[in-house]
Amino acid sequence: MTKNLKTRSLLAMVTLLALTACGGGTDYVATPTPMPGPVLVMGTDLPTTVEQSAMSLVDFAKTQLTATSETTDPLVVGEAKLAVDDTAEPSDV
Repeated sequence: MTKNLKTRSLLAMVTLLALTACGGGTDYVATPTPMPGPVLVMGTDLPTTVEQSAMSLVDFAKTQLTATSETTDPLVVGEAKLAVDDTAEPSDV
């Protein structure tokens, strides 16, 4: 009986050590692929969409109004050719 108890204890300890050695799980955390930012007009801080449509320009202006403060650095406009639409109704910014 003592031999049987020793065998079982030894088997339990080996099993415990085997489970402990494998870690019981993984610490692998998949890092998501970062989303690419907007493509900027060369030499500016403006997205290329502001040169493609007037509505995109208005949308960009609205996001800048909500995302900036008096302490935010100014945006570089540079040589960007901002889109215009002479046939559209005026839009509130």
